[in-house]
Amino acid sequence: MKRLSFYMLLSAFLSGLFYSASYPYIYAETVKAVTQGYISFESVFACLGSIVFCGLWNKYSDKLFRGYRIILWLEVLFDVILFADVLIRGDLKFYFVFNIIIYSIITKNLACGGTKMRAIVNPTEKQREWYDNSCNIVCSAATLIGVGMTTILKPSLTMLFVLALCGNIIDNFIYLGIYGKIIKERKYNV
Repeated sequence: MKRLSFYMLLSAFLSGLFYSASYPYIYAETVKAVTQGYISFESVFACLGSIVFCGLWNKYSDKLFRGYRIILWLEVLFDVILFADVLIRGDLKFYFVFNIIIYSIITKNLACGGTKMRAIVNPTEKQREWYDNSCNIVCSAATLIGVGMTTILKPSLTMLFVLALCGNIIDNFIYLGIYGKIIKERKYNV
């Protein structure tokens, strides 16, 4: 399982790198395109998603984890649709709303499944402590590198959207591999 912990850290680093290089700038641009009501909707919808889905995962963790692969693929599919739309049509309001829906429903479920996955891969208190501290280190390093690259290179908004999509897809593909190994090693019925 130590090998899987390394892949989880790799995923955290790569997604953090792409995220920090793109999302702050994307968010700044999309906030300019929406009214305050959209921003309030974002906060409320995300909180409701957390309450509902974290509660469901607390109650039905094993059952929901069996469908984790499907949730990973759904996020890839909907992210590709979302980013293709914004790259083709440039509608930042649609992007803002659809991104909130994806985040509040699909990504929240992925986060809950990721919590279960971290507990499986790092089953002891000492392993979990090492993983959490290491994750903080790699995420912070990724943020510094991502922000530094964007500050120096100053990519276009289109390139930022491409970077964000790449980061999301890479993260999900690594987690698909980790999930497959967990299922194979633990003999989950999927």
